[in-house]
Amino acid sequence: MRRLAVVVVTAGLLLAGAVPAWAGPGEDVLRPGEQLAPGEGLLAPGGGHVLVVQPDGSLGLYALDDVVRWSSGRGVAGATLTADATGDVRLVAPDGAVLWSTATAGSQGTLRLRDDGELVVESPDGSVVWASGTAVVPSTLVGPGLLDADDVLSSPDGRHILLVDPEAGVQLRGPDGVVRWTPGADAEPAPGSEAEAESQSSAPQGAPRAVALELREDGNLVALDADGDLVWRSRTAGSGPASLVLQDDGNLVLLDAAGTPVWSAGTPIGPSALDVGGEVAAGASLGSPSGHLALELAAGALVATWDDEPVWSSSTDTGTTLRLQEDGDLVLLDAAGTPVWTSGTAGHPGVRLVMEETAVLLVTAEGEVLWQVGVPEELVVQSVPPTVPTGVQPTDCALVDGPVAEGDIVRTRSGIRVHPCLAETVDALVDAAKADGVELGGGGWRSPEQQIALRRAHCGPTDADVFQKPASACSPSTARPGSSRHERGLAIDFTSGGRSLTYGSAAYAWLTEHAGEYGLENLPGEAWHWSVDGS
Repeated sequence: MRRLAVVVVTAGLLLAGAVPAWAGPGEDVLRPGEQLAPGEGLLAPGGGHVLVVQPDGSLGLYALDDVVRWSSGRGVAGATLTADATGDVRLVAPDGAVLWSTATAGSQGTLRLRDDGELVVESPDGSVVWASGTAVVPSTLVGPGLLDADDVLSSPDGRHILLVDPEAGVQLRGPDGVVRWTPGADAEPAPGSEAEAESQSSAPQGAPRAVALELREDGNLVALDADGDLVWRSRTAGSGPASLVLQDDGNLVLLDAAGTPVWSAGTPIGPSALDVGGEVAAGASLGSPSGHLALELAAGALVATWDDEPVWSSSTDTGTTLRLQEDGDLVLLDAAGTPVWTSGTAGHPGVRLVMEETAVLLVTAEGEVLWQVGVPEELVVQSVPPTVPTGVQPTDCALVDGPVAEGDIVRTRSGIRVHPCLAETVDALVDAAKADGVELGGGGWRSPEQQIALRRAHCGPTDADVFQKPASACSPSTARPGSSRHERGLAIDFTSGGRSLTYGSAAYAWLTEHAGEYGLENLPGEAWHWSVDGS
């Protein structure tokens, strides 16, 4: 076996945060009877991922951006990774203690690091007997290319998926699993593109179901039926070679070779918050996490819509810019900078405009609501039927045993939505970190619909994938709907500086030292995920 010697270039980094320098081509497999010593590793054939035995004795799987995608957890300095003759892969301390294992004894398997970032143990017949669940779902289809049965594109953040459902055909689904675009749905071309004046979707009524998307060499994106006949086209022929990209905002965009948009599905979801000093220009919008609720500037008015149906308007016709001012007033300005509408909330500095699933809220740092627009209950029930009962919530987090409705969740001073039993603790933790020079933010509670959408993106498009697959079979690992600590408001995916935590960050080091004092534990393998029980 040729081993890849990995040199750690960041001196003094501890735990799984030691970042490897990229080395030359090396082995991608560890066979029965072979081992890796500290500082050695496996390199995926394409060079995009590396698995390394780190100085602290833990395993770290890294992508090209040096972000750790998986870790075996805490290690012991001097540990080695060994594949024994039976196929069990074990991380062994110098004293012989087994720190971690794939539990694949008897498989005669080989540990292999794949190009998609998946670490697997393969038996001699090629079947996978263990997997890390770290395969990267692509967000881009490079032309010429085909997306057909069971193929999936996922936005980089995993909240949106474009898939070919065996029953329903080609669908773009949002964070709550709702279909937001299908071939043939009306969509506007990108401004300034050659197709701007043309109709983007011309599938006739009753047209056959699209079972494949083909990005052709000439730059045209077409949808095909079961017979291979064209049922829809983007009308972008001549712009190729092109790439189809599913963005984090949920918009599906076709880019030409220069990276210029030539077609768009018109499905972006705007940011879910506006901070002091922030602005929204005409044509832009803010959006709730699921995308059902939007706040946008249209025809000179500030308009709130639910599934594109207006539910509130400022009743103006000259507004061009929405601004959240330092004095706490939300103001709509015309082209001359003159206010034409205001929320009337001046005198409250430090407020934030927040898009929740069913309401637009202007809230203070203490959580006081100064102004709001709510969605009529009948519209919400039609689109998102309630799946979680509401009621009095326990004050002891240990008694929270299932998903919690949004109405029973609270927002902390730091903006993180959690169960009421955890709110004071989270505020205290964030304040303590700030006092030590560490800024923490993050996402807490998520709805069952959002959990289902994540499962479709990470586990597969079918109901069996969503509701039956174990979490470890998903990429990345994702809890079954109903069992996630996020659905209970008892878990937080921490960020620092707007980015998810990594093992080498100061924020992760601070949490490792102090989070236990506040009743939070880390989920091994996910530096960002902390919950009341580490799950």
